[in-house]
Amino acid sequence: MFQTMTQIGNIYNTDAKSIGKILYDLKIRDYDHPDQKGFPYEQAITHGIAKAFSGRTGDTFYKYNISSIKEEVEKHIANLPNKEQIPEPLVSTDNTDIKRKLKEMLTLLNRVLETGDITMIYRLKADIADMYLLVELRD
Repeated sequence: MFQTMTQIGNIYNTDAKSIGKILYDLKIRDYDHPDQKGFPYEQAITHGIAKAFSGRTGDTFYKYNISSIKEEVEKHIANLPNKEQIPEPLVSTDNTDIKRKLKEMLTLLNRVLETGDITMIYRLKADIADMYLLVELRD
C-alpha cells in the first residue's frame, strides 16, 4: 500500500522528516533530483517502492510502498535518536478535523460525479484511508 511519509511515520511513531531522511539513506529519494529535491530515484519507481500522485493543486507528490524494504526501514528507525521519535501520532483526532475531512471528501466526490473525471477517485481513496486512520486513532 502506498503511503505518504507522514503516514509511514505514524506507523512507526516518528515524524515525516525522519522517514524522509531514512529514504535518502536507503537511496529511495534523490537529494539532487533534476525536477525537485527529494523526488525518488527512477529505480525506486521501477521496483514499485515509489509512485507519483497528483495533489489537489495539480502538483506531483510521491507515496511509498515500503513493504519490500520494511526490514531496512525498521533498522534505521531503531537507530533514530529519541528526540526524533514522538510520543503521540501526528494525526489529530479532533472532531473538527474529521468533519473538515468529510466535507472535503464530499466536495471531491461531487466534483467527480459532475465532471466524470475519475482520476480524482484516487485522491478520494487516499482521503478515505486518512479518515480510517483518524477514526482508528480514536478507538
